Amino acid sequence: MKKTLLLTVGIALVLSLVGCGTSKKEDTADSAHSLSDSSQKKGIKYEGTVKEDGSAAKQQLILKNLKQIGEDADAISFDEVVLLTEGVPILTAETHEKLSVDEIKAGTIVTVMLVTEPITTRSLPPQIPGNSILQILVPK
Repeated sequence: MKKTLLLTVGIALVLSLVGCGTSKKEDTADSAHSLSDSSQKKGIKYEGTVKEDGSAAKQQLILKNLKQIGEDADAISFDEVVLLTEGVPILTAETHEKLSVDEIKAGTIVTVMLVTEPITTRSLPPQIPGNSILQILVPK
C-alpha cells in the first residue's frame, strides 16, 4: 500500500514539474519572440520642415508638412505635428554624429524615421511620442 501511494505521489510530482518546465519554456519563447518583433528597426521615412527652433527644455520639435517619402507614399501625412524627442537619436544625415534638439533651426528640412504605425495624440497639433520615432536625420 505504501509503495503504491509513494509511486502515485512520485508520478504526480514528476508530471507537475514537467508541466511547469514546459510552461516556462513556452513563456520564454513567447517573450523572446515579442522582443525580437519590437527590436526590429523597420520603419517609414518622412520628411518635413522645422517650424520653430528646437528647444532642449521641452525636448520637442514642431514640424510642418510632414509627408512620407519613397515609393509607397500613401501613408498618413501631417500639416503640423509635434515630435516629442526625449530618448530619440537625433543625428546628422551625412556623418550620423549626435545632435541635440536645440541645434535644429527653423526652416531646416529633416528626415524622420517613424515606426510603421506611429502613435499620435488627437490634440491639435497632433503629437508623436518618442517610442514611435526611430531616428531624426538633420542635414548639416
